[in-house]
Order: sequence, then C-alpha cells, then structure tokens
Amino acid sequence: MKLVSRYLLRHLGRPWVYVMAGFSLVAILVDLFDHFVDFMEAGTPLKEIAYYYGRLLATYLPYLLPISLLLALLYALWQLGKNSELTAMRASGLSLAQLVLPYFTLGLLATIALLGVNELYNPGAMYRNRQFIEWQGSKHGGQTHLAPNLAYKNTTGRRLWRINVFDPRPSSSYEMLGVNLTQQRPDGSDEYRLDAARARWVEGHWWFENVETRYFNVHNDPTGPVESRPSVEMTMLSETPKDFINEIKDDSERSSYEILQFIEAHPGISRETRNRLMVDFHYRLAAPWLCLIVILVGVPFGFQTGRRGMGLGILFALLAFFGYYVLMGLGLAFGKQQVLPPVVAGWLPNAVFFLLGLVLLRRIR
Repeated sequence: MKLVSRYLLRHLGRPWVYVMAGFSLVAILVDLFDHFVDFMEAGTPLKEIAYYYGRLLATYLPYLLPISLLLALLYALWQLGKNSELTAMRASGLSLAQLVLPYFTLGLLATIALLGVNELYNPGAMYRNRQFIEWQGSKHGGQTHLAPNLAYKNTTGRRLWRINVFDPRPSSSYEMLGVNLTQQRPDGSDEYRLDAARARWVEGHWWFENVETRYFNVHNDPTGPVESRPSVEMTMLSETPKDFINEIKDDSERSSYEILQFIEAHPGISRETRNRLMVDFHYRLAAPWLCLIVILVGVPFGFQTGRRGMGLGILFALLAFFGYYVLMGLGLAFGKQQVLPPVVAGWLPNAVFFLLGLVLLRRIR
C-alpha cells in the first residue's frame, strides 16, 4: 500500500472506530432497556447475555457499517480539506482517482465482508437471538420456545412430515414429539407411513422411538399388519434439524440461499408468497452494496466540506443516505405488492444512487 493511501485511510480509521463504537453502545442500551427485566427474572448468566449482544451487534452491521463509514469519510475529508492537504496532494501531481481509490477499495472490501456476514452468520444469529429471548421469557411463565404442528415436505425425497411438537434447541437433541412420516412413490402414492412417539437427532441421524409402520400398495390400501418397534435408527433420512428450523424461521432470519431452499421445498406456495420471498432474496444480495454506495456518494460531498464547512456536506450526505432507505422501503413495498418485479424492487435503490454517485463524482474539480 502506498504511503498516501495509508495516510488517507488512517484519517478515516479513527473516526470510524469512534462512530461505530458510539452507535453500537446506543444499540445495546436500547435493547437492554427492553429485555433487562427478562434477564433479571430469568437469572440469565452474564456470559449468555454477552453472547446475545455480540450476535445482536452482528445483525445490526447492515445498518451501522454504512452510516459509520459515511460519517467517518465526511469527517476525514473535512479535516484534509480544512488543512488544505487535499489541495496540496492534487498540486503535487496526484490525480483524483489516486486520492479516492483507497476509499473505494475500503468500500468494496466492506461490501464483500458484509455479504459474507449476511449470508453465513446473521440469519442464524437473528434466529438464535429470537429463541434466546423467548427462552428467557419461558423461564418465568412467558412464551415457550416449542414449535407446534410443524409440517414439512421433502420434494426430492418424496417424504411428508407432520410433527406435533418440535424443540429447536440443540441441548434437547432437536426432540420431536408425535411424528408422522409418510414415504411416497414417484407416482405420488403412499409407500409406507411411520408413526413415532418421539424422535431425536443423535450422532448425525434421527432415532425414532415407539414406532408403528404401515405399508400401502399403489392404490393406497394397507398391506399386511402394523409393525411395532421400540426404536429405529433412521439413517436413510436425508432431513437434518436445519431443514425443520428453516420452516419455523421468520422471513428476516433466512439467508438468500435458505430462501431458495424454502421455495424449492414448497412448490405449491402461492404466487404472492413466492414473489414476496424473491423480493427478500434480491434485497439480501443488494443491501450490502450500500457500503460501496456511501463511499461513492460521500466522496463528492466530502470534497466540498473543506470549502463550504462540514455541516452542509454532512446534511446533504445524510439526506441522500436516508433517501436511499426511503426508496428501498418503497421498492420493497411495491415489490411485495407485485407492482414491481422482485429484481427491480431489490436493486432499484442501488441503481439510482450508484448513478447519482457517478454524476456527483464527475462534478468534482
């Protein structure tokens, strides 16, 4: 990395740390006001609370990271402009592209990192945090964590599951009570049906307990007597606890890959539901690019702060930033109402503000 690049990024790094720390502290305090009583009444250990807030901050990154990058960039450019350092760099032969390249590189790296966090970590973190809060409530008579009346269809394996109660906690071995499993033939007829009082995930596969098995012919008529066994090791099943957890997740708790999995597992869902899920799918992929867009939009405003004062540049940049979220909200709403195609609804704010950033960037002198 060139010396000038390190110098420019160093000016941005310190304010970014301060802004990020301040926003993170506010986020924790706001959430703590809501759940402090639950933690106290449930006697939640401090270690578990710390894990909860660590996961919470990760789920807030899609909001905290772009705005903290924008404010830190504006402050850094204001400092450089106020001290005439940007003018001196330009006078010494550095082009505009050389000055902004470190910031765009940082924005791109932040985007890639946020894509990874959003896809690989945040969906599970949001789910675990929701379960954690529900478990705290259940300790003093609040909402239970169990998922009742769960249905799941494995289209590829041609299996239908009906579960009276599913416990999504690993500590319970993902216990199921009242399991009804139907295996179908390629023509759609039932091959056999298993009724189990209990099922648990042990050592990488399911164990069924108190199992009754009924076999059927191609006309769905029973053949032979009912077979009863105290326990059955179900190594032939491809379903894992993750498949059932994906069924009980909220829409916001699924990654883009899990959204596609959910659609594939439910071929009979309505067009409206499929459209809503596809809007969420494109939004998941588009949202992290805001890190790069805030750099693209913030650089032109930041170059003006040295001459016109920091306040006006920050005002215009923040208006543009919140304008992005207004447009995003409208795009998601119109997309889920089937006014806009899902791909347009998800990527429209990015396209609009990317073009705006390019126009503003060309006006820098």
